[in-house]
Amino acid sequence: MRAAVFLNGIPESRGILRSVAARADLVVAADGGAVYAVGAGIVPDLIVGDMDSLGEERAREFESRGVKLERHPVEKDEMDGQLAIQAAKDRGATSVDLLCATGGRFSADVALPHILLAAERMGLRATVVADWGRAFVVEDGSRTVEGNCGDSVSIFPLDGTATGVVLEGMVYPLRDARLEAGDTLGFHNELTGDAALVGVREGALLVVQETEGASG
Repeated sequence: MRAAVFLNGIPESRGILRSVAARADLVVAADGGAVYAVGAGIVPDLIVGDMDSLGEERAREFESRGVKLERHPVEKDEMDGQLAIQAAKDRGATSVDLLCATGGRFSADVALPHILLAAERMGLRATVVADWGRAFVVEDGSRTVEGNCGDSVSIFPLDGTATGVVLEGMVYPLRDARLEAGDTLGFHNELTGDAALVGVREGALLVVQETEGASG
């Protein structure tokens, strides 16, 4: 089961929001992310969070339209985005596409890779989908990167040291490499075809695929 989760960064283009939501079995919004969904003509199935960004008046409007609300206190241990992903998993999702995930508060952008890692540890395949490209986390395993020849792909160790790193199908391949926190070895590689492989034996990697506007 696939879920689309609207976060509260900045809105992506209507086309990408609609195409991702159309292939989802469940549409979840994290608090103010519901505004971006409706702006693209999409009514979420569920809104999760403390409703501080959305506001009570709008929250009641959504509820009157049949949207379910999962309310959480303002003082809590998880971000609304992480709670929305957990809510999607609780309802049967096995993969989640995160929309409107970047470009908001800098602290939220910094938190995003950790939310992706949390989703990975929940057993979900989570992917940030944006106009600029895609991002996801691989931990103790591998994943295919699909795109076009020349797409920029960068990898960064996310949870300490990453060992047994493998890159295949890229201009600069790696085999059984070791990446430490602070390394930029994995910055700006490129696909040599329409697919590549990123793998790590131990550790976690943040994978950022940029399809436009990528620069050093």
